Amino acid sequence: MRSMLVAGVAMGLPLLSFGQTKPPMTSYYAHPINEDAYGVIAPWYKGLNGQVDERVAIAVNVYKRYPWVDTKKAVMAAPDFVYNSHWSISPEGEVSIPPTTDWMCGDLSQRAWSIVRGLTAYYAYSGDPIAFLYIPLTVDYILDYAQTDDENPWPRFPIATPTKGKAYGKCDPTGRNQLDLCAITGTEVLRAYKLTGNPRYLEAVKHWGDVFADKCDLKTDLAPWSRYSDPSVVDWSDVTTSGVGIIVEFLDDLIRVGYKGRDNAIVKARDKGRAFINTNLFPAWILNDTWGRTYWDWDNPTMCGGMFPVADHIMKNPKGYPMWKSDLRNVMSLIINRNGADANSMGDAYSGAWAFPESSVCCQTSLSYCQYTAAPSFIRYGVLANDPWAKEIGRRMMLMATYDSEENGVVKDGLLGQSVATGEWSNLAHPWPLCQSMDAMGWLPKELGPNRENHIMRSSSVVNAVQYEPGKIVYSTFDAQSPAIDVLRLSFVPASVKDLEERKDLDGNGYMVEKLSNGDAIVSIRHDRIRNIVVEGKDQAKNVDASAMKFTGTWHDGASSTAGSEVNYRFTGNQVRLLGTVGPDGGWADVYVDGEKQLTVVECWNPHERKRQPIYIKKGLATGLHELRIVVRGSGNTISKGAVVHIEGAQISDATGDAGFGTGGGPVEAQRMVFGYTGRKDIEDSKGNLWRPATEWVIRSGFSMDTVEKAWWTTRRSMYIGNTTDQELYRYGAHGKEFWINVTVAPGLYDVHLKFADTAVTPWMERGPNWTRITRSVQVSINGSEVIPNMSIADAAGGLFKAVDKVFPRISAEHGLIRIHLQGPDDKEATIQALEIVPVKKT
Repeated sequence: MRSMLVAGVAMGLPLLSFGQTKPPMTSYYAHPINEDAYGVIAPWYKGLNGQVDERVAIAVNVYKRYPWVDTKKAVMAAPDFVYNSHWSISPEGEVSIPPTTDWMCGDLSQRAWSIVRGLTAYYAYSGDPIAFLYIPLTVDYILDYAQTDDENPWPRFPIATPTKGKAYGKCDPTGRNQLDLCAITGTEVLRAYKLTGNPRYLEAVKHWGDVFADKCDLKTDLAPWSRYSDPSVVDWSDVTTSGVGIIVEFLDDLIRVGYKGRDNAIVKARDKGRAFINTNLFPAWILNDTWGRTYWDWDNPTMCGGMFPVADHIMKNPKGYPMWKSDLRNVMSLIINRNGADANSMGDAYSGAWAFPESSVCCQTSLSYCQYTAAPSFIRYGVLANDPWAKEIGRRMMLMATYDSEENGVVKDGLLGQSVATGEWSNLAHPWPLCQSMDAMGWLPKELGPNRENHIMRSSSVVNAVQYEPGKIVYSTFDAQSPAIDVLRLSFVPASVKDLEERKDLDGNGYMVEKLSNGDAIVSIRHDRIRNIVVEGKDQAKNVDASAMKFTGTWHDGASSTAGSEVNYRFTGNQVRLLGTVGPDGGWADVYVDGEKQLTVVECWNPHERKRQPIYIKKGLATGLHELRIVVRGSGNTISKGAVVHIEGAQISDATGDAGFGTGGGPVEAQRMVFGYTGRKDIEDSKGNLWRPATEWVIRSGFSMDTVEKAWWTTRRSMYIGNTTDQELYRYGAHGKEFWINVTVAPGLYDVHLKFADTAVTPWMERGPNWTRITRSVQVSINGSEVIPNMSIADAAGGLFKAVDKVFPRISAEHGLIRIHLQGPDDKEATIQALEIVPVKKT
């Protein structure tokens, strides 16, 4: 995956130089560009359900039509994605599996992460029972065929990165078994236990937690765990850095379900991991290697997208990380600067949305993957820290990321419309985007959630049973530990939530309602110690009994296993949910909407009988007359005992109204940043204003080149800076022949303050016989217009080590950004020390 090269330069797209504009682009990924009234990224998809929900539907439909393997090829019958990520998809949307190798099985833990986490969230969101099909198969394969034996130094422990042994077979434990990914496996098997209640899953993860605790280094200040269970088989470093946070997340989850290990050993190991993050990692937040080493397939000592799961862990457990707000803001945004280093990646902001590859050494124009990875974390941070800057960065990223898929399931992750990584790695094409889309909608239900529908958007626990009926949602959660908070988006304002009262805050049990402009409502419910929830109200949707449908062929009480038997139903509306019974003898059916065959399968298999389940969902239709047609195949998946398709009815709605997707958002307060500054605490100036480290800027330092090392002056000049009462703002800096800053802002006018000081002097020992003093000059444009043609900083300031400020008033935001472009004249380096953007007060 990470060796594929798709270069913008090779495709004839010129790189930017001073004074030039970007080459015209008409599309991002798979779709033509659409922008809102402010020039900011807007959805390409116009259905009422919204673009992110539609991306979820595309992913789920690919899941359902994915090829299966039987026991002639594999150790157990299952969809092929259980065994490896290798796939191919035709322009018509047909999925096939190419000949594969063990290497394509190596992302087992990451696939399990996507499958279990994504489908668990999707079950709560939709009620679709496929979670109970794919999740147990994935987990059972791990427990039966991807664990070490009893004699292994890490006994009965997950083999999270199997790259040796027979493909589709039992995993070989002698490869590079990466411990943070073993912990991800543990987190997801524990999640599967919470969903299904299978005690076998709980016993397995308790043992894995005991092994992690037993192997934890409690005595030194080194990392609590190595990167690998057996570093001797690895031909590169065994150092672990941010992956410690992933292990701590697993241990925290075990503690939450009440398992603390022998003599509290798991708690002690968890606390050691937290201490390592606080005392070793965050103080070194600026170092490249601190946030690398989480991918399974290479040494990756560079900052990568894998640090966002660590950020999510910290936001889930903020009390363990006292400086989490400033630490995460710095680290999450640092990836913007680092991962745009390679010019061929084209990492930058597009229509106001940041897009960048997963690291500075990988995947070039494959930019949607890291947008999916980063966006939900930015959104979550924005919500929890009440930070409109982070929330808007994440919202825009998510809208742009979901440009990647065509409706047939072909995914084009390359910015210029290619399938780069997603053409070969199915996990990156659908399971991971499903997982992240669910997370993003959960934290931003108002802006990204579907209109005129009913959904549990997020829960602090695992929803293990849910039934959606018009005007009534009944669900239960695995636990209800304080604070137990769920967020729903409903097409109606609830009349009641059983046993709870409406209130103005969630300081105690009760529920809050935010009414939206289209008739929907965001409902936040706190239900400490209450696991069963019932929400009721007047809904425009309605139930349709099976008697209103036309059955042809062989049917008995709505059930048939005869190939060619059909159900036809004509309805007026814009969405429909087909309801049926699923069970161990369930089969498959094809589905047609308005005469067009849909790229999915109606799946009626489940390990246990479940009635009134949504077995097919279609939304985003134009309001009007539509026809739904179901055709029984007479066959089922490989593990089914039959081929029965059982239809019970449908739910339809013709409710209309769009509440919007968050247009016009962004920070409206002043933003202040210091370039080259690496402190964990913001700098306070003489007026009491806080200045953060500057991270949202692009410099093409080169493939695999560290932008911090190449372009940050991080060594503080401790001596005199003249012309200012705030010397600290000028003691650091950014430098390079050309770089640009994209500041995310809300629509409006801003005064832009640029702060300079010429403080860099060639060391005495480095001066040659022909040395002459070099003063630094700078050319600057803002939003494409030149504002400083050529300024000697020292001359403008009245000498070296003196500050000079330039103020440019009433700059209008363009495409949701203030873009400051700097270049050094005569092939010399430009520099800047600090930047302040202040909104113009309305008179």
